[in-house]
Formats: sequence, C-alpha cells, structure tokens
Amino acid sequence: MLKLTDRNRDIYNWAGVAIELNLSFDNVLKLMELFDDESVPGHIKPNIALNMLIVDNALLTQLSPTEKETLIIDVFRDKLNIDLLSTNKKNEMTESHHEEDDDYPDIPVVNFTIDAERIYASFLYDYGINLFEQQGKLQWDEFLALFNNLSEKTPMRTAIFYRTCEIPKKDKYNGDERKRIKKMKAIYELPEAKVIREAKELQAFQKRMEAQKRQVTSNG
Repeated sequence: MLKLTDRNRDIYNWAGVAIELNLSFDNVLKLMELFDDESVPGHIKPNIALNMLIVDNALLTQLSPTEKETLIIDVFRDKLNIDLLSTNKKNEMTESHHEEDDDYPDIPVVNFTIDAERIYASFLYDYGINLFEQQGKLQWDEFLALFNNLSEKTPMRTAIFYRTCEIPKKDKYNGDERKRIKKMKAIYELPEAKVIREAKELQAFQKRMEAQKRQVTSNG
C-alpha cells in the first residue's frame, strides 16, 4: 500500500540488514513473469529474482539457498503484497468469489502481460504518462496507485468492467442487451478465466443431467 509518509520505499529491513531494492514497475513485472514461467526450474528462480531485485548483489554471497528462498518470499509478501506460495499466477489480479461447494480458483480479471497494450494506452489517456519513458523510474506502488484509479473510459477499465459484470436475467425486454454483454464478455475474457468458466459450465451441466436421471428413475 502506498504511504505518502514513506521516505525509503525501496529499502527492506530483513534480519537486521537494510536492503536496497529495485522496485521499478517494469522490474516487478519482469519478476512476476519469471515466477509464472514454467520453463524456468523452480529451484533457481529465487536466486535469479534476488539478483534482479537487490541493488547490492554482494549480500547474496552470504546467504544459503534456503535463506534466499525465505528472503524472496518475504520481500514479495511485505513489499508487493504477493504470495509466492499460492498457486495463482503472479502477474494476474483476481476477483474473489465465495460460492458454496466451489473448489475453483479465483477468476483473473487483469493479466499484466496480456493487458500490456491496454495498460499503456490507459496511462497515456488518463495521465499523459508514457510507461516506456518511466521504465526504471516509476515505482511499483506508484504504478499500482495510478492503475487502481484509472477512469472508467480507459481501455483497461472497460475490459475489467466486462470481465466482472453479470449478464442480466432474461426477460422479454432485454434480449438485445444480453446479447451485447455476452459478446463483449467474450471479447475481453482472459484465457485463464475462460478455462475456469467452461469447467464450471460443464460441471453445472453434468449436475443437471444427474438430477434429471434421478428424477426419471424415481418416476419409473
């Protein structure tokens, strides 16, 4: 969370040592992509990430592999509010849902890689900020504060709206509106969200079929 009183936002105190971090938004996005990259062996990711993140890499020579893993988990949790131990993709924002008997993961509503073009255009539209010119300058918490407060007219907020809005229940007046919303949701739906939605629809269909079979059996 951004605090206007913070003077050393890039300093992280760990085990009694003040560690200077590179928390520019583009570096953080690269770190997220690293941890989501299945082609990179998991056991070497902490060392790669710490070399990208810590300004003075000499500190790393003093840490064991276990300490490095603990440090990167702590930094992500305390400075970026990201849980490296969760199964969620790190470069996604999700929408929590609390349906009964629902063992599906939270639905992603933002993917910083897929949505890169929308994010770039939105920052330029709302703030006149060219994110390429801000690489190495704009800090992650600053980027996130601006991102979270984009106006409704921006491409990114439009995508989020259609990804999260509900399709209204059918009545005799809203056929065209339902069709339009379904079309827009299909346009903006993220691949991971589509997989979750289709799995839930299949499960719902199977439950309906099982219920019908039970009803036929009981009537027979």
